[in-house]
This record gives sequence, C-alpha cells and structure tokens, in this order.
Amino acid sequence: MSEQNKQGELKKVLGFWDCMGIGIGQIIGSGIMSLTGICIALTGAGTPLAFLLAAVLVICPNMVLAVLGSAVPATGGMYTYVRDYIGKKTAFYYLSLLVAGQLVLAMFAITFATYFCSLVPGANETLVGVAILTLCYVMNLFGVDMAAKLQNILVAVLVAAMALFVIFGMPKVDWSTFTAPGAIMPNGLLGFLTGASLLTFATGGAEFLSELGGEMKNPGRDLPRAMIGSTLIVAVIYAFIGMVAVGVLPVEQVAGESLVQVAQAVLPTPLYVFFIVGGGMFAVASTLNATFTWTTKGLLIAAEEGWLPKKAAAISKRGTPWVLLTIFYIVGLIPIVTGLDLETISRLGNGVALIYVMFPIATGYIIHKKNPTAMANSTFKVSQKALMILTTVALIGYAMAAILNFGDIQSAWQLMLIYSAVIIAYAFWREKKVVSLTSAANK
Repeated sequence: MSEQNKQGELKKVLGFWDCMGIGIGQIIGSGIMSLTGICIALTGAGTPLAFLLAAVLVICPNMVLAVLGSAVPATGGMYTYVRDYIGKKTAFYYLSLLVAGQLVLAMFAITFATYFCSLVPGANETLVGVAILTLCYVMNLFGVDMAAKLQNILVAVLVAAMALFVIFGMPKVDWSTFTAPGAIMPNGLLGFLTGASLLTFATGGAEFLSELGGEMKNPGRDLPRAMIGSTLIVAVIYAFIGMVAVGVLPVEQVAGESLVQVAQAVLPTPLYVFFIVGGGMFAVASTLNATFTWTTKGLLIAAEEGWLPKKAAAISKRGTPWVLLTIFYIVGLIPIVTGLDLETISRLGNGVALIYVMFPIATGYIIHKKNPTAMANSTFKVSQKALMILTTVALIGYAMAAILNFGDIQSAWQLMLIYSAVIIAYAFWREKKVVSLTSAANK
C-alpha cells in the first residue's frame, strides 16, 4: 500500500482547537513542575525572563517546522521532511533516535505517580505509573479523536490549576525581590543562559504537531497557528508562574525545589490539593497522552517503506497504528517496572530528543530549493533568507541545550555512539529491502 493510501486510513478529525489542546498539553508537563526550582537556582529573580527566552529559543525551530508543515502537510511530517530532503537512511536514523528518546514516557508516568503518592501515602508508585501509562495507551488505541477529547479535558483542568496558582500568588509577591542588586542574574550571563536552555524542555513540545498533518482538517492554516499560538500562551503562563515561584518565599528556600512549597504558601488547602492534582498530575498525564498521539506517525510510514516489518504498520478498525502504539508502550513500561533511576531516564530521553529534532529542522535550509512549488503555494509564507536565519538560530540553540542536558554524563555519549553504530549498520543492511519495495510500487 502506498504512503498516501496508508495515510488515507487515518481520519482527518483534528480541528484548530484540537491541535491547540494537543500542543498546550504537550508543552505543559513535568518540566514546569520540576525545572522551575532548578532554574531559580541558576537565574534567581530572572526566572520569568528565562522562561520567555526559552520560548524564543523554541519558537525559532517551531517556525521552521510550521513552514514545512504548512507547505507539505503529512502524517509523520518530521520523518518525511528528513527522508525527502536529506536522505532515506538519515531519516531512519532520525526515527531510531525518536524511539530511544521515548524513554521520557516512563519519566512522565513516574512523575505522575510521585505526585499521586504525595496525596495518597502508601500507594505503590510502580503500579500507579504503570496504570497511567496504560490508560493513555488505551485511550490512543480508541483513536486520535478520542485521545484529543481526553487531551482537551486534561488541558482545561491543568490550565485552571496554573491560573489559580498565579491568581492567589501574585498578590503575595514581594516585588523588591526583582529589584535587588544582582537579583536577575546572580550567576552571571552564563548562568542565565544555562537556565533558559534547560527550560527549552519545559516550553518545547508544540513542534510535534507537525506529525499530525495528515489527520488535520486544515493543516495549512491550523498547524502554524497552533504551534506558535500554544507556545506563546504557555510561555506567558510560565512567566507569571515564575514570578510567583520567585517572589513569594525567599529565593534560597525555593531554589532547586518543586512548586509544592510555594503552592502551600499561597493556596487554601482544597485549592492546594486541586493544584497538585490538576497542575501536577494532569500536566504530566496530558504530556504523556499527547506523546502517544504523535509519536507513532513517522514509524508508520517507515514500516510501509520497508525499514521495519510490514506488520508494524497495521492499522486497527478505529484507524490507529496499534502495533506501533504497543511498541512505544513497552518502551515506556520497561524503565518503570525495572526501577530505572528517574534522573537517568529524563536526562537521556531529553538529551536524545534535542538531538533528533535537529534533523527535520535542518531541512529548512533546502526546502525552498527542493520544493519551490509547495513553498509558493503555502498559506504560511516565509522568505528563503528568513527561513535560513531561523533554521541557524534553532540549530545552535538546540545544540547548546543538548550539551547542557547531557552535561558530564560520559555514559550518555558512549551509549549514543554504540546505539548509532548499530542503527547505521542496520540501515545499510535494510536499504536493499526498501529499494526493492520502492521499485515494485513504482511498476
């Protein structure tokens, strides 16, 4: 079956607000709950500005991918961009990194379990983590429209929780915190930039909407609007959260900590519980659910092309790639049941994610030259020069963030090299199968 026919089995059910819900849910996740305190330790009262700078760093690659998604909308968009404009083996390598990066599924599930167990002492964290991972997996098996409905509910609740944190917290902010000498950059410019780079994980996520182009009703119009709009909305929310996080309690008390202490200080007990559930647990669950929604799309096409066994591309009666969803479910399940350290999971998963997303971003250099007709007909027009500038800024920003994320974990780079060597060898071996299938399809 051709790529177009296989994508034709996927229903075009996503409208603009569905995309906004998926985008916001993909962005708002464990990052805001876990990285804010770390950023405060690095940037002090400059945390709100660091969130805004992180959003700028994220919007640059989002703009590149929005241009591509509007001009050439497709399910598995980022994979198809790398395949068509850079090369087939490079595209498969990109997908292999994407699979490895989905260790973060376990991170989301474990983080959800941690918040749950803080409210229900004695609950088994492993069982809770497995349960939330399974719930999101099953919801996606029922179809992307069902997953989108769940996503909109989760997003509505978590945005309400974040809004309560801001509304109750802003009147208690001590504004002198932000005007004290050296308050904005206590660790200098490098510390501020490091904090902003780390926060790209908290503000990123909307770029993966480009994976859903084949399931959008009007991707040319809705994809760029949803990618940029969801990022800007969340950045503003995060900036206000940063003001409350820094300005209510002494900086030294909240540096390196989660938002729990500040929430206890500004919220009545019932609303505090709602914040932990709706802001903490729902934020992580929404990111977990959104990841299942987009993460199979590139592999679906790669399996059809022969890079994977053909059965991997099986589509259920509900129009979902159930085999690939199950593969990612297992990828997320293994670290949970084996008790792998959460920090190791998050740093490896996030570092790999920053690397693999650079491949589709790099196509921004050549899309005007290789597909001028699509660019000319796109509803979201950006000049070739402007797109090249955005692409350069995006790649530099993500490379810096990846280096900072891996930090001094030597084993991370060693694992990357070993994994890459295996995948590259497999790609050269499997290429013959891909070529033969392509030739047969063209006859």
